[in-house]
Amino acid sequence: MKHYLATALQPLFLIFLASSVLTGAGCAPQEQINSLDRRVNGLSVENGTQAREISELKKQIAALREETGGGDSQDMEQLRSSVADTAGRMEQLQAELMRLNGQLEQLALTSEKQKEELKKLREEQKTEIEKLRKEVRLLQKSSGIARKVEESRKKAARGEIDLYQEALDLFKAKKFKEARNVLKKYIDTNPNGDMLDNAHFWIGECEYNLKRYEEAILEYQVVISKFPKSNKIPDALLKQGLSFAKLGDMESARIVLSKLVKKYPSSPQAKVGKKHIRKLP
Repeated sequence: MKHYLATALQPLFLIFLASSVLTGAGCAPQEQINSLDRRVNGLSVENGTQAREISELKKQIAALREETGGGDSQDMEQLRSSVADTAGRMEQLQAELMRLNGQLEQLALTSEKQKEELKKLREEQKTEIEKLRKEVRLLQKSSGIARKVEESRKKAARGEIDLYQEALDLFKAKKFKEARNVLKKYIDTNPNGDMLDNAHFWIGECEYNLKRYEEAILEYQVVISKFPKSNKIPDALLKQGLSFAKLGDMESARIVLSKLVKKYPSSPQAKVGKKHIRKLP
């Protein structure tokens, strides 16, 4: 679960990083706009100053003309030169103002575009975060269900083992009827249990010790027929052969014990089976 949660949260970091970059990019045009605004304001002030200077110079020229009767003098020429210089400066200022206003408009458009892109990215980010939150909630829910299933399975397994062990303890205490009943309960409550072959074998052993040899033979046969890979088959064959002998059916006993010796020749049960075969009439 921890590995699935570490992979799922990486897109959030990428979105956050992209958002940070765009946010930073959005600040730059705004700073430029503010700087240009300050510059435009300064030029506007300067332009106003130049206009007032021209107006003052024109008044001086008019006054000089009145004094000189309309003739030109050296002062008049200097005034005219100052007016021309000031007018040229004003033209430059106006051109600079137009250029700066154009930059302001362009920056304003760029800033607005970046704001729209940032808004769109934030909406996508919000959608992605909500999607990831839903996935996390589903994973947490699935994890909780899986945990409960696993706990139930473990609890059932513990109950299965406890029941089986209870039966073995009763058998060791020679309480064969009680052990048989507990083993049958184990089989009924655990139809797919891991120790069904053992349970049937020990029921057979309980029947054998209760001298119910026919019932024992049937239980041993369940082990042999239904659980061909069980490690209890050599034991079941041996005790099944002995059960037939107890019933006086020596021919069946010989057949079963011979099958044991032939199929499992190296087993300890086969050695015991050979001894019993030699004792059969």
